[in-house]
Amino acid sequence: MQIRIPRRAAAATAAAVVLLAGAGTWTAVASDDAPALRREDRVLEMPGARIDTSFFTSGSADGRRPAVLLGHGFGGSKDDVRAQAEKLARDGYAVLTWSARGFGASTGRIGLNDPDFEVKDVSRLIDWLAKRPEVRLDGDGDPRVGVSGSSYGGAISLLAAGHDKRVDAIAPQITYWNLADALFPDGVFKKLWAGIFFTTGTAASSDGSPPGRAPREGEAPGEGDQPPGRAPGQGGAQSAALGQGSGQGEAPVQGGAQGAAAQGAPAEEAARQGDTRAGTSSRAADPSGAPTAPRAPATGTGGTTAP
Repeated sequence: MQIRIPRRAAAATAAAVVLLAGAGTWTAVASDDAPALRREDRVLEMPGARIDTSFFTSGSADGRRPAVLLGHGFGGSKDDVRAQAEKLARDGYAVLTWSARGFGASTGRIGLNDPDFEVKDVSRLIDWLAKRPEVRLDGDGDPRVGVSGSSYGGAISLLAAGHDKRVDAIAPQITYWNLADALFPDGVFKKLWAGIFFTTGTAASSDGSPPGRAPREGEAPGEGDQPPGRAPGQGGAQSAALGQGSGQGEAPVQGGAQGAAAQGAPAEEAARQGDTRAGTSSRAADPSGAPTAPRAPATGTGGTTAP
């Protein structure tokens, strides 16, 4: 679900991440009070997807600095966290933002943070950061990096910490612990909530138009206001949940999540996709064991723990 981060929440993320102490296009912006900001935009090839990214740094190009990965909410894109990325870059971090599979300009199928797809994408982004001369390393192929985000982006930060030991800190916000539990508490299907989840950002993730309203009482998800020229129930993420096209051309939700949403019953695969505890490592089984106070630049203090 795409959720705009309030100023206080954004500040909390910045405070937590402050612990952390290629070809492409780039731009530089400077003011009298701030160091020059550089941004590189590039598309990274991943198995089954092309991931749209932006890389932000500022100040001297010679020194190495800690890195931050910023994830966006469901239905959003990397553009939603640009202001936060620019602020962190000016504070001395190397910041990488990306549009998850099926969102923004990225291709591929939406997997609801599937460990085999979106989570592995984050590991590949960490691989990319490890090769950047601007990023501080803790070892060969191991950048000093934290991951932050809210909602969908918060969940990926938990999963990334559980599946990749190179993640040094996380700052997840307003996110779910287990998507299957959220959609099916005690086995009861929360149809309205699921409809809102899948329809929020539908148009934004497919044609850039504003998302439709949430379904009214007695109205099935997708029967509300629709973007011009689109039949009810044919919006991007909501149709993707039912295994239909999403407007991205290649972005229907895959795996058990689509069956769960369509049938109103939980499925093992749906639980695996949306469970931030899922995985093979002890960190994935218990995200509360993720590191909480990695080494930081001299400019910051504070701490964060997984919820």
